[in-house]
Amino acid sequence: MTDVPATALSDSPECVHFVDDWDGILHETYGGDADRAVLDCARRLAADPAGEEAYAWTLGLVMMAAHIGRFSRKDVAAAALEALHATDRKLRDLPCAHRTHPYESDLDDRIDHFVDDLPLLTNGLTEDEDPDWEDDAAKEQWLCPRDIAGYARVAVDIIAPGSVGGIPPRLPARDARRAEDLRSIVWDYPSAAVDPGQELSAYARNLVANPLGYHRAGLVVVLHAACWYAASGRIRDRRVLDTMVDALEAVLPGLGDASCAHREGDHPEVGRDTAEQATVGIHLLSPGGRGVYRHWHREELETAPLEAWLCPAFLAAIAREALDHLRTGRERLFGLRDTAHLDGVLVRPDGRLDVERLTHAVRFRCRDGQAAEDAGLWAARRFAAGPADPRERLVLLLVACWSVTSGEEAPPEAVHRDLRAILGSVRIAAAGGPESALAGGPAGASAPAGVPAGEPCPHGGAHPWDVLTELVGRRHFGFHEDPYGAHLNHLYAPGEYETPERPFDAEAWGCPRHVAQRVRGALRVIDGAN
Repeated sequence: MTDVPATALSDSPECVHFVDDWDGILHETYGGDADRAVLDCARRLAADPAGEEAYAWTLGLVMMAAHIGRFSRKDVAAAALEALHATDRKLRDLPCAHRTHPYESDLDDRIDHFVDDLPLLTNGLTEDEDPDWEDDAAKEQWLCPRDIAGYARVAVDIIAPGSVGGIPPRLPARDARRAEDLRSIVWDYPSAAVDPGQELSAYARNLVANPLGYHRAGLVVVLHAACWYAASGRIRDRRVLDTMVDALEAVLPGLGDASCAHREGDHPEVGRDTAEQATVGIHLLSPGGRGVYRHWHREELETAPLEAWLCPAFLAAIAREALDHLRTGRERLFGLRDTAHLDGVLVRPDGRLDVERLTHAVRFRCRDGQAAEDAGLWAARRFAAGPADPRERLVLLLVACWSVTSGEEAPPEAVHRDLRAILGSVRIAAAGGPESALAGGPAGASAPAGVPAGEPCPHGGAHPWDVLTELVGRRHFGFHEDPYGAHLNHLYAPGEYETPERPFDAEAWGCPRHVAQRVRGALRVIDGAN
């Protein structure tokens, strides 16, 4: 096959029909049996791998290659590979006068146009005569035996990455999906089908299994890119951070105290655009990906050269940085949270609460989430210690509950572990007034008095927190306005703070049903995180 005659597709109407099927399989919209379509195409190519229609069946398999590599049965993939190899063997060494071929360009830029261009290749019109032909290559370049052989190898590489040479470097399809999933994780918008903990654990386990292997650089770069997300509190499973720490600890001895000849500024800049860094890390995992990165570097000189990403001294530096960040985050999220230092901040010299500082820390959690968590935990621990002042006990309990329900997410294990134990031990007494019920003793000994079953609450629907929540929903409060804090401050020290809008008396705040509702709400948030 030295020349492919311009046989009109009307002589092979099945080709035109199949193009739409192949395009549907390419874009995962095909409603039929995809494997049957693949087998039909492969068998037609295998029957005449260098024939006049080999171009159509080869490009059809290119369009379906990603599906074949990911979803097809082994026998279907084997049939496709056998046909493609046969075409490559027969056509790759045939003479050709072309300097370039379409298969040498970026497939992603062209493959979506196959559905339109493939039927035009043999319609009897030259590209100059064909008003529908928009590709920059001539039709004879597309139909050249060496181009068809090249596309056969491209399809083989998509189905079985790394198994064939003589093609432009290409990121394996599975790695392209991994890069997309990783970007969604570090952007904090994980794709619906992505479990961030499982994804990051898989990369870490691969590094633990082979800390000296080919994939080392890519995995270190990926774990460094993801360490900020992993330590942010989004991941609730300590084992994920443990595995990432284990991986980085395992890789550091192999990197040692590596030095290099790179000057200051020669190493890649990391940490700012973690999504781009994660993408580079994925490219470092495969020869094809590294080849693509080399092309990027040639096109965009501001990118660091590949050798800089692979530099052991650079890898050691970012591995240590990620390890330190993960260890610190693990302790903050899962260790024992120390709040003793807040005694000197939230308690005045006269022994009374600095209630305004306490409520301010919870209110402005958007500025400092850990400060809000610590303040709520401190309040719960002080409540559990049993201060004698019943009004202080009530405020401490309400602040502890508020610290849990005010955030968009439950507090980390280091915080909710103690909060769950303290709030879970609060028992609603069967009788007695709120003052006596809150008057000292450990948290589980007494709490707000109960209301006999069946009897209406004397406060009706006017429980303070519900009313304030409704008020906040109806009115705009400025960033520095804090209706909840203003009410709690006034509840604790009515002589020191102005009466807030829509005031409530202490009896309403300490109503057993009101307090029980706050405790149950906080526990629901905490238990929902487990």
